[in-house]
Amino acid sequence: MHICWGARNRLALIRIPLWWSFKNKAEKRGSCRETFEYRAPDAFANAHLLFAGLALAAEYGLRNCKESLKAADDLHVEVGGREPKGLKALPCSCSESADNLERDRKLYEAGDVFPKRLIDKTVDRLRAYKDGGLKKMVTEKPEEVEKLIRQYLHYG
Repeated sequence: MHICWGARNRLALIRIPLWWSFKNKAEKRGSCRETFEYRAPDAFANAHLLFAGLALAAEYGLRNCKESLKAADDLHVEVGGREPKGLKALPCSCSESADNLERDRKLYEAGDVFPKRLIDKTVDRLRAYKDGGLKKMVTEKPEEVEKLIRQYLHYG
């Protein structure tokens, strides 16, 4: 998954199903047009932390309008379902997620939304999976994917 958004592109990380009128302020807005889909979380996501993080990101975007509109323009994708080159990808492992969280922790700790201890414990828990080489292993050894699925998803 790439970090991008789109109106009709169902592969985008964030999808705004009906085009918002945020660029044309004269147009009357209806509440049905002010919706979005965040398409990354799965059944393993902690909904409380996820929605708190989304609310924090929305607040950051509203406080930094110029930066947010530039990012929105740069990350907009509607090219027949194909992402343009140069888009950042979501983390491929828990270890990479821990690195990103630690790097961006000041954003999450702003306003005491996420306490320092929660960030520390989350980073520790993510690193405990020791999956830093997961992407390479899965690419080079597809048989290992089956083993991981059986170990963590408990199917069949």
